[in-house]
Amino acid sequence: MLSHALSTSLLVGCLFTGLSQAYWRLSCGLSQTGRIDPIKNPGALSGHVHKIAGASNINAASTYESLLQAPCSSCEIQDDKSAYWTPQLYYQHSNGSFEEVPNRGMAVYYLGRGDNKTLVPFPPGFRMVSGEKLSRSYKENELIPGGKRSISDRVNFACLNSSPSKEEHGMIKTNCKDGMRAQVHFQSCWNGRDLYKPDNSHVAYLSGVDNGDCPDTHPVPLIHLFYEVLYGVNDIKLDGGKFVFSHGDTTGYGFHGDFMNGWKTDVLAAGIKECAFTGQGGVQYCPAFKPSLDSEFSKNCPEQPPVVNEPVHGMLDKLPGCITVTSGPQDAKESDMNCADGRKARSLDEEEPNFPEGDYGDGYEFDLPSTTTRGPPPSYGSPKPRSKRSKPVPEEDEDYGYNYEWPSATRGPPVVNGSPKPHHGHGRHGRHGDLEA
Repeated sequence: MLSHALSTSLLVGCLFTGLSQAYWRLSCGLSQTGRIDPIKNPGALSGHVHKIAGASNINAASTYESLLQAPCSSCEIQDDKSAYWTPQLYYQHSNGSFEEVPNRGMAVYYLGRGDNKTLVPFPPGFRMVSGEKLSRSYKENELIPGGKRSISDRVNFACLNSSPSKEEHGMIKTNCKDGMRAQVHFQSCWNGRDLYKPDNSHVAYLSGVDNGDCPDTHPVPLIHLFYEVLYGVNDIKLDGGKFVFSHGDTTGYGFHGDFMNGWKTDVLAAGIKECAFTGQGGVQYCPAFKPSLDSEFSKNCPEQPPVVNEPVHGMLDKLPGCITVTSGPQDAKESDMNCADGRKARSLDEEEPNFPEGDYGDGYEFDLPSTTTRGPPPSYGSPKPRSKRSKPVPEEDEDYGYNYEWPSATRGPPVVNGSPKPHHGHGRHGRHGDLEA
């Protein structure tokens, strides 16, 4: 169930939709917490723990095709089997132990942004990452290409209290009565060719990060993704320690988000056309989403056990993986997140995964849950293997060479009442997803 703090924050947002650029907002619960990342480490262990929302069958070898077979999504729209994930937050106590910071919910915003209002839906197989896990300081002189904003402006934090406070780019304020909200903007410009590049060069940010133009190198405009992730920092009994993300970051400048598309393309295209520039925020107001809307998503699609059999919840002796805690201001190194043997991620063949047999795709076998049910998925031992993937995990230098021509999403009626005005509910400044100047 979503926390009161997140629910209150979302309610405040709804009160101001008439003054905002249009958007829709997905409320999400957890689908899994664990050390998997099918984008960066397909078929292998991730270097650090993620909290994952969306498709209930997410695993280390997930593909677009496999996500579509998920029994349910931990987000509201069941025609969206995308996976959304960010690092887990822990508290390092003065005795060196690490305590999991409780999850308090996640909201995913789809915003109609950018000067080109003819947006295309994410193509099947599309994925991207925003943020740099190694960052440990604000990059004042590293600007968005073609823009005037720092690349660090893609991430910020809001400390939720009874009175509004200024959002920060780092994890500076953690004494937050209603939790700390981490926020990340994604790239909204695509080269129209590659579904994914390991350096994320297939996508680019708008010139103003959250608005503006697409560069000539990435002319295809996508709907703007924006995550809000609420961490229950107020639930931790402090003892002189420090909050640290699962990748060893105590600053917050290394916060990042991952997106793996799992939408039914026709539903997303209809949603963009009907609601990206006229939506009222709540997904219940968008006709395209009503047939698969599940208001009981947190009950019908609960968190699944991690596919990697290691402790990630509660109190831990160490951060999962081979993580060195770093506080900057110099950037962290890859060696701070890798094991002594130099491998970035061990193959799951070398571990004892928390799932039984089935078709894993890259030499490993396990079962996916049944795809015929809409309620809570059965145990991972249910004999419902999926078919083999039709496409192997791409090599790092693979160029798909695709050129998509998706249905256009024309702009609806413009926002009325002149220029949108900012509001200040629970520490938010400006319109939904807006950055401060």
